[in-house]
Amino acid sequence: MGRRPTSARAAPLAAAPRLAVPCLAALCLAACAGAPPPRLAVAPSIASEAWSPLDPAEGADVDQGWAAFRSDALLRLIARARAANTDIAVARARIVQARGQLGVARAAALPTLSASAGAEALRASRNGPTVRTEGGSAGLDVAWDLDLFGEAKAGRRAARARLAAAGLQRDATALAVESEVARAYVAWAALTDRLAVLDRALANAREMERIILVRVREGAATKVDSGLQTIEVKRIEAERSQMAEARGHARNALALLVGEEAPLFAPAETGLDAFAFPDFRPVQPGALLVRRPDVRAAEAQIAAAEGDVEAARRAFLPSLRLSARGLGQSVAAGGPLQLLLSAGASLLAPIFDGGRLRGNLVTASGVQMEAVETYRATLLTAVREGEDALTALDASRQRVLLLSQTIEEARLTARLARRQYVEGAADLQTVLDAERGLLDLEDSHALAAQDRLDAAIDLYRAMGGTAATSG
Repeated sequence: MGRRPTSARAAPLAAAPRLAVPCLAALCLAACAGAPPPRLAVAPSIASEAWSPLDPAEGADVDQGWAAFRSDALLRLIARARAANTDIAVARARIVQARGQLGVARAAALPTLSASAGAEALRASRNGPTVRTEGGSAGLDVAWDLDLFGEAKAGRRAARARLAAAGLQRDATALAVESEVARAYVAWAALTDRLAVLDRALANAREMERIILVRVREGAATKVDSGLQTIEVKRIEAERSQMAEARGHARNALALLVGEEAPLFAPAETGLDAFAFPDFRPVQPGALLVRRPDVRAAEAQIAAAEGDVEAARRAFLPSLRLSARGLGQSVAAGGPLQLLLSAGASLLAPIFDGGRLRGNLVTASGVQMEAVETYRATLLTAVREGEDALTALDASRQRVLLLSQTIEEARLTARLARRQYVEGAADLQTVLDAERGLLDLEDSHALAAQDRLDAAIDLYRAMGGTAATSG
């Protein structure tokens, strides 16, 4: 009779702190139950141990880079392209974007501070004097998301991988642009040599036309001979016009690569004899994994995709956000029970948002599988480019040698045919055939020399450039 009965409302309030831990644990387990296992692809590697074309035992080290071509003009053009090429500038801008995304991801781990302020005024009058009431309010809220299960950490890891991929993609773009500059400048030099060949052939054809006209006046040749030689002169002039047009296009392409306006661009006049012909020693196929920036960029994209998958998985787990103002309001309003209910609502949120979270996880898994396939395609392309470059280097070297051995004989044959025609011992068709053969051989020799330089450029690019570039 003397004991005072306990309040029915005080009991649950006193028991609330003791119930907090098991309740929160139960909510965590309920939230985790809905996370499906992700499907991830496995990145392949390079199985080839050697190139099928015979690797040269001697040759230039690929790390010599563009200096192995012994062309100062080429080095200057490459430097201008590095500074002003638009593709490289776009790749640099993507690094800035990736760096900003990493900053956003890092900021998720920091507390947030927000301030609020307000003012109100009330004016009332009812059968009496006017009453004016004014007031103001201000608040400061400090909040912090507790990364209980590492969702934000996984996001930071993905952002760091994307920043690394952007830097490597910039290196890959720079190597591609430098290679295109080299090929364009070699094409410009080859067209210069081929124009010189046509100029010599045109001068010889015009001289032969003059000789035939003299012989026609003397009765030693016919107008048919004169007509055939005039046709030959016009044919060479038309071919020269076409080649001059191609040389103009090569100049314009080179201007675009170095980031300059075509009308204001004037490359240095040069021929193929201004270049050395480096025979680069290729690295082993497996070394492409660490030398080629595009392969390393694709690998970094896999890491970024895996970070996104991990973040999507962690999103199924509960999260808790601590707020100084919210904590004070909860304690003032309902004490520990109110705080428990608030935390419980936050922990239950993943359960009721499971459909969207599953969609995000499936999407992230698909992106990871796509990144692995992109990496595989990059590996296959890298090996193919190395194989193609070695094959082209060997074949073009043989063509240059064969044409060099044949061209002197063709020049001698053309001189003898012309002399015999003047002496009456050969007809005009023999002269035309001999001089056309010489023109074709000299043009083919210039093309073969261009192919050999292009093969060296392609091999340098296929091997990933220099160690400094790929690092």
